Amino acid sequence: MGSHMFNICPRITVPRVAAALRVFRAAPDPQKAEWARTVLFWLFWLSAITFSMGQAFREAGPILCLAALFAYHYWGYRQSTLRRFPLKWLFVVFYGLICVKTALSLDPRQSLVYVLPNVWKGFALPFVAMECARDMRDMRRLVCAFALAAIFQGLDGVYQHITGHDLIKGTAIMYGRLTGSMSTYRVGDYMALILVPAFGLWAMLPRTRSAWCRAAAVVLLLSPGIYLWIFAQARSGYLGVAAALFLLWYLFTRPKPVYLLVPVGIGILAMLFGPKRITLETAMRDGRIELWDIAWQVIQARPLTGWGMGMFGPAFKALGLQPVINSSSIQHPHSVYIQFLVDTGVAGFVIAMVFLFGMLAWGLRRIHRNVPRPGATYDMWTMAAFFLAGWLCYLVEALFAHDFLRTWWMAVSMGHLGVMIGAVVNAATNAGNNAASPLASPVGAPSRETRNLS
Repeated sequence: MGSHMFNICPRITVPRVAAALRVFRAAPDPQKAEWARTVLFWLFWLSAITFSMGQAFREAGPILCLAALFAYHYWGYRQSTLRRFPLKWLFVVFYGLICVKTALSLDPRQSLVYVLPNVWKGFALPFVAMECARDMRDMRRLVCAFALAAIFQGLDGVYQHITGHDLIKGTAIMYGRLTGSMSTYRVGDYMALILVPAFGLWAMLPRTRSAWCRAAAVVLLLSPGIYLWIFAQARSGYLGVAAALFLLWYLFTRPKPVYLLVPVGIGILAMLFGPKRITLETAMRDGRIELWDIAWQVIQARPLTGWGMGMFGPAFKALGLQPVINSSSIQHPHSVYIQFLVDTGVAGFVIAMVFLFGMLAWGLRRIHRNVPRPGATYDMWTMAAFFLAGWLCYLVEALFAHDFLRTWWMAVSMGHLGVMIGAVVNAATNAGNNAASPLASPVGAPSRETRNLS
């Protein structure tokens, strides 16, 4: 019987595959583009959820997404978000800077090894993500993806706090700080980045309850993720979420200017009288200060052109400098902004800042102008605000944390940037197109409203 079934299956499957291929070949390019975009969306959605599960997911996800993106652009570039995005030139200039400073480096081979893995795992992700944010249904599903990721990873952190080891990899608690399945307490920065768009659940809950009730419900729902974010004790993650919430509060409530001083006052009080890890006294004894002093000497040696991508370690060794508090093997100065000064010099730093903050300013200007006022119906602009806040969270974390090309950190933040771009570019096109929209509306020319975005 088993052999008989085995012989029948190929005869059933092959004709179906052949028929499907005939239908695909006969379909017009707009339909092929729509199929490719649907595949792209779900691959990106799945990669957001599985991102923290392991290196295999972080490697495979971007490659599969890029394959679908190439197919979509081949058949439907004329209708793509990228074609309608007015600041494409910023990507060209910034990515050109990375290429130049990889080639013109103290050690070009080492710089290439440093940059290359991020080409498909980081630099390409804005182009993937912007095509996945075309209507409200896309945005809601993306918010749910980040919420699921936060809950999943948060539960693993709670389990680790109870048992001493996380459930997925068996990682022990590290120096009293939770690591989740990412095997590092830097998971606090990751949780900060995914919690911010996950807070978009607030705009998806029924409006029959007050804003405060919905906020309490979201906090309760995301409590496992918030728990891990808190007990990973990543200070840059705290600052990133605080900045993101401040931006969202400003966009959604439009407070009087005097009220803007309240969060600043709370921050100052926290630094003076808060938990020891976030106090000013602890900050002044932090090992980053030694790294920044070394970085300043490295910058002075080549202020205009820099040393090349990822050259902080080789540069300070070439100058005969030696850290005392930090390891001599450290490869970055624990600040992305200082790192750009070291790697690319003043000229490259200006280009990098124009890219990073130019994207922020472009999105903020349009969202601020169009986001619904209190009491109005939420729309694409509302959802775009949460991903704009996610990009701000990254920029604030970059003040004190990480290496610019730390792959997982760059991947998540570049994804947020892409979703924000896609939501803003498509918001005018989809005005009034809310929950009743189909999953994948037909590919068509942008509406006349879209032309006003630039």
